[in-house]
Amino acid sequence: MPCAVFLGLAEYSHQSFLLRFQPMTPLLHRLAPIGLAAMLCQCGAPQPPQCRYVPLTSRRPAAPLMAEARHDWAILADPSRSPQWPAARTRYNAAIATLFDQLRCGPGTWDTRAAALGTRISTSQSHDADPRTLDALFPASRVNTRAVHTHQVTEGVGVPLVGWKKSTPVGSPREHFLLPNGQPGILTATLAFDPPISPAWHFTYRWLHEDQLIGTTPHRLAADWTAPNAFFWHMCELDNLKIQNVIRPERYMQETALYFVQPYDPLKIPLVFVHGLVSSPDAFKNMINELAPEPWFRQHYQIWLYNYPTGNPWLYSSLKFREVMRAACDYARTHGNDRNLKRMVVVGHSMGGLLARSSVTDPKTVFYNSLVQAPVNARQAPSTASSLVHDTTLYQPLTEPRRVVFLAVPHRGSPAANLRISQWISRLIRLPKTLTVDLLSTTLLAVGDVIQGQNPASRLPTSISSLAPNSKANIALNKLPLPTRVTFHSIIGDRGKGGTPHSSDGFVPYESSHVTPVASELIVPSNHGVPNNPEAARELKRILKLHLKESTQS
Repeated sequence: MPCAVFLGLAEYSHQSFLLRFQPMTPLLHRLAPIGLAAMLCQCGAPQPPQCRYVPLTSRRPAAPLMAEARHDWAILADPSRSPQWPAARTRYNAAIATLFDQLRCGPGTWDTRAAALGTRISTSQSHDADPRTLDALFPASRVNTRAVHTHQVTEGVGVPLVGWKKSTPVGSPREHFLLPNGQPGILTATLAFDPPISPAWHFTYRWLHEDQLIGTTPHRLAADWTAPNAFFWHMCELDNLKIQNVIRPERYMQETALYFVQPYDPLKIPLVFVHGLVSSPDAFKNMINELAPEPWFRQHYQIWLYNYPTGNPWLYSSLKFREVMRAACDYARTHGNDRNLKRMVVVGHSMGGLLARSSVTDPKTVFYNSLVQAPVNARQAPSTASSLVHDTTLYQPLTEPRRVVFLAVPHRGSPAANLRISQWISRLIRLPKTLTVDLLSTTLLAVGDVIQGQNPASRLPTSISSLAPNSKANIALNKLPLPTRVTFHSIIGDRGKGGTPHSSDGFVPYESSHVTPVASELIVPSNHGVPNNPEAARELKRILKLHLKESTQS
């Protein structure tokens, strides 16, 4: 339960306390609700599981466990005993799960605890993680995965683990493209018995490696694909700030960023996810959960997550998206050739689809003519304003994306943006000061008024108002044809309120989410949360496989 709720309970309890215990000093009067809240909850950032003591269930003599694991390893190394492999694998996994608890818990270092077991830690392979460099390493079974729809696991040899390397919290500086709060790792622990050297622990990055060689026989490594995903969103604050991102976008402008889920690899195609209004990259956690177990996906794709505050008008957010994408592509080109970079796929949900569509489309002068009512130099417009006019309306489109997938995108706006409640929420939004002062940074609807000396502050648009069907930005976008150099697909939700063309996902009607020409269009039984729909995930898999095939042929 959120701490704000506990604070409310504390205040209620405080009033009851005052009625019973009078008088109270002013200081105690102020501190009582805080003290009561502290007793009711543990407010603060979540922490990885700690292990000061070996769990009771794992407090067993190590020698018999080592003997069991060694015996089963020998069976798994012998192809002539393959009928015994399933039972041997089960026993081996159970033994090293208990041994791993003894390795990770208690006093000392990783090396001293390993030596106490008569083992050592190996980092000899490129896909081996070094637990000494991680902030936490624990069994995947310790993670609550209910936040993700399906628990995806691969049966095999070893114990699935979650690795965790801390970074800085949301709103704090960090290296470019690094995830906020921390980097999760999908790892698998094995204990190798390869005489004459002592048994060696391997902590394999499962995203990079499929098999464990036992003797001369490869065995599939076990994996838990869901636990690291769920644990990241437990630790990360982005998904807790969706409302704040809308109402106070200025506070979160520094988190306008691309996050690389894995270190950049020039041998893999970037798959860029762009979320929509009142959202964060966690909107795609279920899609990623469906993709991660697929060997072909991990071999050929890498995931980039785009995050941005969603209170700003989408045309301005589109500008920021292009800026961040160009910086990421420049970085990528310093780390290898750009062959796969130029095979990029972008997936945009809701308003994120508008960012993607506008960023790959040559605007010519359509945006400028629709949004600017006078030449920029007609009056003494600030140089920053002139630059923003150019970058927002007369920009060069991104050239790297070769395929874009629309998920429930309001190409022609949403009638929901015109509802009274939506307009009321829109008025609550406080745009960044630098934008409201300059006006042009926020929206180009006001450019003409600024140049003509009028004050448009009373009608500055926000993300919500810019999604209205009569928004000038939306009208202008639909005057521009989809570029033929990019292949487009649409996945559209229908919550059962009638058939095409009168269906709707509850926020975007079909007539707005339908756009032509596209290579495919699929309607799935879903509300506006299409990224959470299993059929949508299967369709994205199909599209990504098709992209691999067509990219290879070309």
